[in-house]
Amino acid sequence: MSITNLEQSRALIIVDTLDIVSLDFRQALDNAGYATELVIDSQVSLDQISQINPDIIFLHLDLPALSGIGLYRSLQNEIHLKDIPVVALVAYKQVASDLISLADAVLLRPVNHERLNSLLSLLSSLEKPIDQIPWDALTGFYTPSFFIARLNQAIENSHQAGANNFIVFSINLDQLLQYEKKFGKQYRQQILQGAAQVLRKVLRPADIVSRFDSDQFLVLVENAVDRYAPQSIVERMQFEFDEFLIGLGLKNRIKIEIGVLYCTSEYNSTDEVLHDAQLAVQMARRDHQTNFGLLQRSPATSRTSYFVGNKSIFSA
Repeated sequence: MSITNLEQSRALIIVDTLDIVSLDFRQALDNAGYATELVIDSQVSLDQISQINPDIIFLHLDLPALSGIGLYRSLQNEIHLKDIPVVALVAYKQVASDLISLADAVLLRPVNHERLNSLLSLLSSLEKPIDQIPWDALTGFYTPSFFIARLNQAIENSHQAGANNFIVFSINLDQLLQYEKKFGKQYRQQILQGAAQVLRKVLRPADIVSRFDSDQFLVLVENAVDRYAPQSIVERMQFEFDEFLIGLGLKNRIKIEIGVLYCTSEYNSTDEVLHDAQLAVQMARRDHQTNFGLLQRSPATSRTSYFVGNKSIFSA
């Protein structure tokens, strides 16, 4: 199946193991219209990568540990290379976690070609100034512009497929970050980095996370086929954030609100989604029984309802 037509865009595939799987992946890109170069990480240098001059770099990794981490880290430091999109396709979750701060996208193999197609279309549509990287330097998560682009793609997918529902979580840290006034900027940075570690522990590498307005994280979880997924994910978030607050000695003094928005094809724009995501976290703030609740727009009426458990307590 063809992935996309890129008019002979040049793809560099860096592999840690040359096997039939990596060769099949190269063949798929060849069939899609790429001009491909395949190299083994232990046998390639930054100078060679520069000579190849790729439009996109794929890290096709089969081993359970990063054998060439120096090369991968160097990609983001070279001014003539850091503007090139990097997509990692890995066989192990730990390797995926290690590459989150480097790659524009990290996917666990095996990778569905339709999903890869959507990702490539997104990366090619992003405008990336030469001095701008697609992730936040403090947390290692994606920038808001990348999140919005990916959210727009999720909305389009939900319209095309009809059943590609997705979830947006909004995590509010403003109460916690008020302690910056008492303990200073370094304390604030430690809090944000600690919260980022909580989210990495709970979420999949392929989920899109970004920090908005300095004190709020937004999370995009695509292809939410399980209707119980929003509650199970947010309960794991809540547990890990409680452990985080216990470690800081703030468990009974701080509330981290989590808004949960379950999205269907009823949404037509990112503005609509972000509006309801903000509404969801506002409702969670008002709820004294729990720190989270689920906001969902009804396909039948387009009315937005707020749920705690199975009970609707708000509708508009």
